[in-house]
Amino acid sequence: MPELQFVPETTQLQEAARLQALFDTGALSGEGSREFDDICARARSRFKVDIALVTFLGAETQFLRGRSGTELLETPRHEAFCNYTIQSDSVFVVPDTTEDARFADYRMVVGPPKIRFYAGAPLTYLRGIRLGALCLLDGAPRDFSLGDKSELEIMADEVVSIIASLAFDMAHHLPVI
Repeated sequence: MPELQFVPETTQLQEAARLQALFDTGALSGEGSREFDDICARARSRFKVDIALVTFLGAETQFLRGRSGTELLETPRHEAFCNYTIQSDSVFVVPDTTEDARFADYRMVVGPPKIRFYAGAPLTYLRGIRLGALCLLDGAPRDFSLGDKSELEIMADEVVSIIASLAFDMAHHLPVI
């Protein structure tokens, strides 16, 4: 297993458990779910942003399993805003990426699509196990209210419900030994 270098606030053991949960749920298999795309389309429309994504963070890659506003399927994890989102149970917001030293040099900030705003709600599957995020990206800086955060969290909970349902279905279709 590669060194788990993208987890500044979690332990290697917690990251290993998170990666195992990604595998166990089937979140990294296939290209995603139409339901995820539908939630992204609603989030993009509701918050009037350029891009909305459902992301899952693998060991080295951020997989975009739901999307609206982009056709990208993955990005390198070392340039994923969602690395910060999965560090807590709270919505993570960067009002202006160019004014935040952690992100000002990111490829997607300095080049296309020139992301200036990010908000992400963690996809908390089990206590302390955050698989990824439902996130919003835009080309203009902006504020994000407490009400906006609450709405994004509700949409993220919808994503987690879909993940749980898919994991349940997958678990009940395993061959009997």
